[in-house]
Amino acid sequence: MHYWGTMKTDEKHSPTHHCACHHEDGQCQGNHEHGTTINRRRFLAVGSGCVLGALAGSSSAADSKAQLVDIGALSRFSEEGISEEFTKDNFFVIRYQDRLFAASTTCPHMGNPLQRDPQDVKRITCGIHGSVFDGEGVATVGPASSGLIRLGITVNKEGHVMVNPVKEFPQDKWTDKACYVEVK
Repeated sequence: MHYWGTMKTDEKHSPTHHCACHHEDGQCQGNHEHGTTINRRRFLAVGSGCVLGALAGSSSAADSKAQLVDIGALSRFSEEGISEEFTKDNFFVIRYQDRLFAASTTCPHMGNPLQRDPQDVKRITCGIHGSVFDGEGVATVGPASSGLIRLGITVNKEGHVMVNPVKEFPQDKWTDKACYVEVK
């Protein structure tokens, strides 16, 4: 007999439930219902459906339950530059050429932490492998070959800038208006 978790396979390879009753001699007396018989195909179909359903719901659930980070009034960001004020929330706030955006503090090369360059405050560096990113977040020195991941950003009706740390935009999506705010 083959065992499958709490199910066993009989001679016809049809999984059936073990008896849940615990008699002193270990034998079932047969006076009660033991459950239903389920074949392997049905077992796998039901199990696969549960897993796929959970995975499909997790992405939209994460987006809808994302904790937006209020980084303050848009007027706070009147000058170009890279702010490290929100690195505890895992992003830099960057104003670059009339756009404000939030960029991940994680290096796209190997996932190491990034910091503002102490020698040039208009650059971001990876202290582990030496990648350098310009004020826009473009990789200028490798080994990183892609720019920083940008995060979702909006201005609410009160004029506060809100960052969505779950919504990510790789460099090829930087034209998406959900990853920057126009500032003049």
